[in-house]
Amino acid sequence: MKIFFDTGAGEEELNFTLEGSLPFVEILKKLSAWAESQKVFIIDYHVAAKPQYKEKESLNSDEIETIHLRMGDQASLIESNLRELIDYTDRAGLHLAKSIQDARELSENEKADLLSGSSFIAESLETLSRHLVPESIEYMEKAVNALLNNNDLVEKINALGAVQYQLKLWLREREFSRVQPEEAKERIARFREQIPEIKKDLEKVAAYFTQGKEHDALTKLELVSQTLVDAAMLMRIAKDVKAEVVQKIVSLLGDLTQAVTARDLVTAADIADFDLRDALEEIA
Repeated sequence: MKIFFDTGAGEEELNFTLEGSLPFVEILKKLSAWAESQKVFIIDYHVAAKPQYKEKESLNSDEIETIHLRMGDQASLIESNLRELIDYTDRAGLHLAKSIQDARELSENEKADLLSGSSFIAESLETLSRHLVPESIEYMEKAVNALLNNNDLVEKINALGAVQYQLKLWLREREFSRVQPEEAKERIARFREQIPEIKKDLEKVAAYFTQGKEHDALTKLELVSQTLVDAAMLMRIAKDVKAEVVQKIVSLLGDLTQAVTARDLVTAADIADFDLRDALEEIA
């Protein structure tokens, strides 16, 4: 078995000795401990089995041909975990929504998967909260509680939507941490010039929801929401005088996400057409 790690300029083979035959999970623990001793973290990995063991699901060190590691610092690890959780909550929410749409009860295996998945999300959020602060601790605690203890699938979907929204905010914060205040101010100025057009887009979103054109509404809303979240991050960096209004917009986007997830399109239309447009008027 050979182990390679990404140095950024290419791959190098790691001189790593294992005693006896170990399952992969134990190998990964030892590699993680080694990485931490080097003050880096394993961001991702790829395992290739020896040809005769390619069909096996669980491998040990005698059956593995190569392990490729992608390393990074703590910031890279946090961003990687955020992206993984965003993808996971998205897939889980879509699966539950499909079950509701088909009027189908979850099988026992699906219920077990949902329970373990909810525990995984809760544990991951607890770990992330050591480094990141949620917009609303109470909001997140309520969502996690619903994931773990509420058997109503609609409530679980709502909770997944709330968690995913916070994850996306955290990821955007990390990405924007590299932006300097002067650059942020310039980008905010360009954003303010766009506000009239954004208000028109929000009016269209509301109209689409009212007309039952959900796909059109969600497509446009995704673009508008990203623009508003970006503006919120930039205003925080620049310490803009309208920072309080930005916080209001972030909260409204969270309410809008929950309304859409719960299929409450009337409320979603109202938030887009009135609350968000009024908040933008305060920023302009």
